[in-house]
Amino acid sequence: MISAVDLLKGIAVGASMKVIEVEGANGGLHTNYEGKVDAAVKALLDDSYDFAYIHVEAPDEMGHQGNAAHKVQSIEEIDKNIISVVKDALDSANEPYRILILPDHPTPIRCRTHTKDPVPYILFDSTCQRKTIAHFNEKEAAATGNFVAEGCQMMNKLLGIG
Repeated sequence: MISAVDLLKGIAVGASMKVIEVEGANGGLHTNYEGKVDAAVKALLDDSYDFAYIHVEAPDEMGHQGNAAHKVQSIEEIDKNIISVVKDALDSANEPYRILILPDHPTPIRCRTHTKDPVPYILFDSTCQRKTIAHFNEKEAAATGNFVAEGCQMMNKLLGIG
């Protein structure tokens, strides 16, 4: 678990996961993206971990602030500085992998608090590439009909169970 959020670190400890501290990692827009990625890639490729969880709080915080421009920027930063870098590192290792990308809950700009609405997700499998939607957003995700009613079942999807 790589996160700046104490609650998530506590959940990780309760789940017997290792918490990896990254200097400069914070819950803001200007977190240490590179440090988080380096820690995750090291855990996966050098330390032989099967799983790495990178948490970025910025989109949630920007939702609470009602700052649409910064929320968009935070999502773009995740795409550019985390997802693409992790994917490239794992591709270079020439090992099969799966990446699950999703928010832990919605925090819409319009209400500036968490809601119970479903969240979009992307599950990428390096052994089975396909594209089913053009954009990562709630509207297109809902149109796929690919819905997981119980959030706890997402790990099963990630692990290819059931």
